Amino acid sequence: MSKLGLKIAASPLVLGLALAGCTTTAPEKPSMFRPAADTPKAASLDQQAARHFGLAQQAMQMEDAAGALAHAEKAVELSPRDAGYRMILGDLYLKNGRFLSAETTFADVLALNPSNNRATFNLVLAEIALGKQHSALMRLNRLSETASAADVGLAFALAGQPERAVALLETAARSPEADGRVRQNLALAYALSGDWQRARVTAAQDISPADLAGRMEEWATFVRPSAQWDQVAGLLAVTPVHDSGQPTRLALAPAPSQPVAVAQAEPQPAPQMPVEQPVQYAAVQGPAQQVSYYEPAPTFVAPQPAPVRAAPISKPAPKKLVQEPRPSGNGRFVVQLASYDSAAALSDGWSQLRKRYALGSASPVSAIVNLPGKGKFHRLSLSGFASQAEAERACGSIKGKGGACFVRTLSGDVPIQWASR
Repeated sequence: MSKLGLKIAASPLVLGLALAGCTTTAPEKPSMFRPAADTPKAASLDQQAARHFGLAQQAMQMEDAAGALAHAEKAVELSPRDAGYRMILGDLYLKNGRFLSAETTFADVLALNPSNNRATFNLVLAEIALGKQHSALMRLNRLSETASAADVGLAFALAGQPERAVALLETAARSPEADGRVRQNLALAYALSGDWQRARVTAAQDISPADLAGRMEEWATFVRPSAQWDQVAGLLAVTPVHDSGQPTRLALAPAPSQPVAVAQAEPQPAPQMPVEQPVQYAAVQGPAQQVSYYEPAPTFVAPQPAPVRAAPISKPAPKKLVQEPRPSGNGRFVVQLASYDSAAALSDGWSQLRKRYALGSASPVSAIVNLPGKGKFHRLSLSGFASQAEAERACGSIKGKGGACFVRTLSGDVPIQWASR
């Protein structure tokens, strides 16, 4: 596996977002996402942490991954809320083949800085290596609209959805800015989906005929891993090791402001008590809250006979709740299936997904979003769900067939005119 990993990593194939921090430059400036020291003791700890961070960078320059890891752990221990230090630590855990520790560390980075796409992507790789494909796919669905299709596409293939990977990478490969890495990732996605003819033709665009046969032999081994982490380890050119997890001394503690916020919240219920007491005195507010989803309920709160009318209102309520999941055709919840960078790709994507998941009677909608630095994307979703629970059940059915989706509310979605074709 190490031989295979080194060959693959030396090729144009590689995940651009992964391990970008394992160089002489940190992925983000240390201390960017932590508060400044407010005491002399804290300032001293910050200085010590910065010194260990510098030693970790020196060790990385010397390709001493183990030494760099020890200094990075010390930097995080001294300055636990520095997202930059934790990002480097997570990269080094991946570099040392410690996927369980990497998973925890990148999750800590996202707790400090939720917008860090590279931390999200590296967390996805760790989860795939650990066999947590479902969690990885949920993150990839959100990441697909902001991260590079070359990286996200191949990650979908590693997570067990090569068809989704091919759809993303084919679109990226048609772009004028497509490079060899995009095409080689697409070729590997073809191989992972079992389409070896397309894999060979696509790979040949950037590989000499003398090397093409060897590449196909490598991929033939790659697509049949002996362990769940072999493919991720091969792409990152690392050797997996037994990992007991991130040391407890590095655990991310809650921010100091959290206990203060709880203490300030305690007096708040006191001034609300006089407001709630008249409601309880009316003897009808309790039942009225139970049926507040129905229009007739509020009209009977003020009159004295309200307790008498509350009883018949409660009878039809269970029936209405039971019938609520039925498709209404105009509900505010949708099940988003994918997003594409053009209307043509959206059309092709719907044709494929409709057949694959038997969605012939569904009502597809599309919304256009403009993402800074990424351009325009066309979201493909299913509409007609009267409740979130109904939409979640539909999404669960698609996931049960090997698909990926998530539930959101309507946001500029309009019917797709060509859906009936």
